[in-house]
Amino acid sequence: MVTKMPLLICVGVFLISGVAPASQWKDQAEAEKKLVWYTTIGSVDAKMLVDEFRRRYPKIAAEYFRTGGPQLVERIFTEARAGKHLWDVFMNSAIYTHLLNERGMLAVYESPESRFYRDGYKDPRGTWTSIYTNYAVAGYNTKLVAKDEVPKSYSDLLKPIWSGQIGMDAKSYEWFAVVVRGLGEEKGLSLMRQLAKNKVQLRNGRELVAQLVAAGEFKLALTAYSQNYETLRLGGAPVDWVALNPVYANIHPVALSAKAPNPNAGKLFIDFLLSKAGQEILRAQKRIPDRIDTPPEIPRLTAGIKPAFGSPEMYGEYNRYIKLFQETLAAN
Repeated sequence: MVTKMPLLICVGVFLISGVAPASQWKDQAEAEKKLVWYTTIGSVDAKMLVDEFRRRYPKIAAEYFRTGGPQLVERIFTEARAGKHLWDVFMNSAIYTHLLNERGMLAVYESPESRFYRDGYKDPRGTWTSIYTNYAVAGYNTKLVAKDEVPKSYSDLLKPIWSGQIGMDAKSYEWFAVVVRGLGEEKGLSLMRQLAKNKVQLRNGRELVAQLVAAGEFKLALTAYSQNYETLRLGGAPVDWVALNPVYANIHPVALSAKAPNPNAGKLFIDFLLSKAGQEILRAQKRIPDRIDTPPEIPRLTAGIKPAFGSPEMYGEYNRYIKLFQETLAAN
């Protein structure tokens, strides 16, 4: 027999859990009158999201500050040392989110929208949820690689035909760590050493790596993202891609500041980013939304993908993986 809980008790449990109706945040957010978002997303895209939020909540003066990942974290640390707490919401890649989380700078806030996000795309402790993800794949030049040569696993890339023909971003530290751990430390490091012997070509930037594949500078590249190749392919470039397991998933978490000057406006903005409406804006920006009911415009970008994520344990050893990457791949 199922018993019904009294309404007042239900409401109490709902609020204690930290998940409150968006309408409550709306009233309190409008009383705060302001929102500040620190982000790494492109300025044009950030403006599009903030403008839609302003349209929905015109009483809140929403603004954003955008810069690169390391610079954004350094700005936050500098402000904190000066006793300044200027931002409400933060969005960056996983490693920088981890750095803030470890220092107690992120609040626990489980948005009502977080139920639409799978495990791995949200923190079990409730401090962040990812709004979009980039997936690192093996992209190849279709004029230079025959169909029967397309790799099915990382080990296929150790064949002599790939010698000097594999490109890679020169600072793919997270990809390196995720793949090594995903394959098992011993097997993973052995693979990386053999790739180095196969004369992997390092270049600066994932987009550049994908463009060089299209130009035929090398037959194939690792670490660039699937949408890099899709953009080139749709433009007529002779490229395609295949996902090799483990597939590094570069998530982009959004989180509330533990010392947010406008915490309710921050919660309301996070709810908006995680909502279907917010995710549809990200999809229109050619990104891969993380919400389960908002697939990307190109279905194959997520079809059959088995994402592999960084973990707190991995980030705890991050400097070791950077050193291993440099010793194994960058030194050759």
